[in-house]
Amino acid sequence: MSLLDHLFLLGAGLLAGVINSVSSGGSFFTYPAMLATGLTPIQAATTTLAALTPGNLAAVPEYWPEVRAEKHRYPELLIVVVTGALIGILLLFTTGADAFESLVPWLVLAATLFFAVSPMVRRWAAEHAHSLTDGRLGLVLIFVMSIYLTYFGSGVGNLILAMLTIRGFTDFLSANAGKNIIMTIGTVMATVAYGIGGWVQWEPLLPVFIGSGVGAAFGGKIARGIPLRALRAFVISFGLFVAGWLFLR
Repeated sequence: MSLLDHLFLLGAGLLAGVINSVSSGGSFFTYPAMLATGLTPIQAATTTLAALTPGNLAAVPEYWPEVRAEKHRYPELLIVVVTGALIGILLLFTTGADAFESLVPWLVLAATLFFAVSPMVRRWAAEHAHSLTDGRLGLVLIFVMSIYLTYFGSGVGNLILAMLTIRGFTDFLSANAGKNIIMTIGTVMATVAYGIGGWVQWEPLLPVFIGSGVGAAFGGKIARGIPLRALRAFVISFGLFVAGWLFLR
């Protein structure tokens, strides 16, 4: 890889770290950046999961008061997440690279659309779907999202954020804190599994790893004042662009 490739990936990681700590969607930037430097789709996806781990982890201390306030919610939630994440890893190993590559454009498009509608889903469910708010259906959906998290991951953070809000986390910051913890657990598990499996590419990982950690360290502070509507519009527009590009490749 050239110096320009490293700088390009560093910039993508910085942007992804800021966006992930504020809301979600950072992988919409790092995944195509890794493809542009020559990685295969499965290498780009697994390396992105590994590289964004510090971005999620670095945002956790900023939200620790919110984590402590909702600590009673975490034991059941984390059991569901770990189980789903493990199934997602096994699923990717089982389906293999060819099946995964054929699904990627659809996965990116679906992730972008889910990202776009998740606030509306959140508002509707909070008023009309108490099985999501108080019952087991909400946990089942988080379980499915955890499978997707370690299978591909793009866009899933915002869906998790919406579900945590539906499940009764008291405000946006508390839900975002939970989202960062769930994403950290999933990406750590994916890093270990796909690193051992030989899919994670360590040279392109490093600049994104560094960039996402630095970006998230500042992004957690930005989250308390950033205009989220503008950020979401930017992420959605770029996600649609990436999906279109992948369909045309």
